[in-house]
Amino acid sequence: MSISKYLGLFSLSRKFTADGLRILCYHGFSTSDEHLFRPKLFMTRDLFKQRLEKIAKMGFTVLSLEKAVNMLKSGQKLHDSIVFTLDDGWQGVESIAWPLFKEHNFDWTLYLTSYYAEKQTQVMNVAVSYLLWKTEKTEIDLSLINGFTSDSNLRSTKNDPNSLADELIDFAESLTTAEEVQSFVGSLASILGIDRGAFEQSNLFYLLDMQTIRAMYESGVDIQLHTHRHNLGGNSKSGLETELKENRDSIQKFVPHRLEHFCYPSGIYSKEYLPWLAEYGIISATTCKPGLNYVTTPLLELNRFLDGENISAIEFEAELSGFSEILRRLRGFLSVSS
Repeated sequence: MSISKYLGLFSLSRKFTADGLRILCYHGFSTSDEHLFRPKLFMTRDLFKQRLEKIAKMGFTVLSLEKAVNMLKSGQKLHDSIVFTLDDGWQGVESIAWPLFKEHNFDWTLYLTSYYAEKQTQVMNVAVSYLLWKTEKTEIDLSLINGFTSDSNLRSTKNDPNSLADELIDFAESLTTAEEVQSFVGSLASILGIDRGAFEQSNLFYLLDMQTIRAMYESGVDIQLHTHRHNLGGNSKSGLETELKENRDSIQKFVPHRLEHFCYPSGIYSKEYLPWLAEYGIISATTCKPGLNYVTTPLLELNRFLDGENISAIEFEAELSGFSEILRRLRGFLSVSS
């Protein structure tokens, strides 16, 4: 990549792809060691600051999502334009991303998943995986978890942590209330030798509360849809509509503007969702497929680049310049030709 930049290929690629809208995707921001645990999900303040400074230095025009979508919809050409989108609504957005966006006067959109924002309990599946990553214990006695049944109680936390996490998450999802789930997460922390009180009182794996969402909206932040429980409702039209309705109803108690832009949870979607979303009044939907967006790009399948702590500075610049897009096109052409 560095050689390609030195040879001028980044600059050339930017000229060839100037009409392509860049949509960037971010999730959470690290207030402790979350970036070491999930570098694709959490980014440090320092790195995010560097990203915004790089974009400003390169002279890109930062557009609001709504303006960019309207331009694509009407067939207007965009030039060197970027849209910022943040998914989920993690606590670190308030203390890290929001102030940095303000410094640069950049527009941005937050796709909010509303269940945990309402409940103000830790996002269970992420918290469970983190605790297993964090613990220094090499095994866990599952019999210590109230109500948990298993053929074998003693399990390794190191040999197959993903399988153990899946089992614990399945158990937590069988519980009735958010309070019961939070109690389970706290108990698990204690069993794993992690200070329960400190973990529960930290900002780790909480979403923004709805009063903060209101304050963000009133300051000019665009709040949009990301489903209520961060899923698509079981791959059915009725399930998807339920998720969207609960998400919209929850947000509109605090945010009165139209909610008509959507982000697929985890970027997962299929073509069958597109007419369902259109019927529900969704104008645009973003994926996690890397790529640029043109007037020919379907508005319900917008491409986004997922940035993260694991993306190097040169990889990020390659994406911004369009060099990575050129490489993707060449690979696609070669695969078809062969």
